[in-house]
Amino acid sequence: MSVQRTFKLDVKPVASTNATLNSPWRFLLSIPPSIWVLLGLFLYCAVLKPMLLQMPFQMVIFRQAAPLGLAVCAQLLVMRCRSIDLSIGGVFILLTTAWVSDLSAPWLIILSLAAGAAVGAVNGFFICAMRASSVIVTLATGTILVGLVLWWGTGYAPGSVPESIKAIGQGRVGPVPFAGLVWLGCVVLLAMPLHGMVYGKLLRAVGSNPQAATVSGLPIRRMLLSSHVAAGMLAALGGVLLSGYVGVSTSKLGADVVMNSIAGVILGGITFGSGRGGLVGPTVAAFALMLLFNLLNVFGAGEAGKLIVQGLVIATAAILAGLAQQNRR
Repeated sequence: MSVQRTFKLDVKPVASTNATLNSPWRFLLSIPPSIWVLLGLFLYCAVLKPMLLQMPFQMVIFRQAAPLGLAVCAQLLVMRCRSIDLSIGGVFILLTTAWVSDLSAPWLIILSLAAGAAVGAVNGFFICAMRASSVIVTLATGTILVGLVLWWGTGYAPGSVPESIKAIGQGRVGPVPFAGLVWLGCVVLLAMPLHGMVYGKLLRAVGSNPQAATVSGLPIRRMLLSSHVAAGMLAALGGVLLSGYVGVSTSKLGADVVMNSIAGVILGGITFGSGRGGLVGPTVAAFALMLLFNLLNVFGAGEAGKLIVQGLVIATAAILAGLAQQNRR
């Protein structure tokens, strides 16, 4: 009896100590990595480059981050239901080259969104109806789009960016870039179905356990199809903003948006197979990545440094997301 009493007394303090240690650890891991990255970048700028924290420079970053932010929103939709979209880069290249200058801005935006929706519908059809791999399908679609642009322009970017699109990408509402307001407006509109409607609950159920969702009779194929269509439209709008901001029709824009969108989603706390994740983390991640890329340009790191940082960001964020998922179990 004395041995049993001693054993019980030894176990209780250890359990309470573990609970005390795990509680703040779990809280820290529950915060999206993008929040910590942005805080670290702000701290670095405040100590070594305080002029980079001035409002004019931050508004430039805000405008530059808008196209990437929409691409991140597109990617998180499909990743939350265990899919991926590698055709985002092709949509960006298509929407930053093939312009019809004699149309008004509303028609140009409508046609752009329709083109993005068509690309998403094609991706969703082959993934859902033909049960093809999302990686293979979307990679093929993006490659075809890039090939069509090059074939159409015989190696050069066809068309020129209309002035109405330039006004959208370069315009301001006071000191705030109009492109950034469009981005935040899309985030708010996307938050409504994700957090306050049935769509968000279905997306989480399908992403968390597709087998259980199938047995329960949930519309998995419709969720996949609608997510890819919405992702195509968001990518198309991002291409419009990027084209308007740059103001020049070129087939070089959007080539790295796929990798950046995946980095932004993972950095924002979205992982495959969880069905979890909000919009705050990925939105902050888009801004943080653009601020980081500008800092790399300031120090002359160039494209090589940018690629290294992208890989490190994805690897580190994936490790942190894995630790957070283990602590939730």
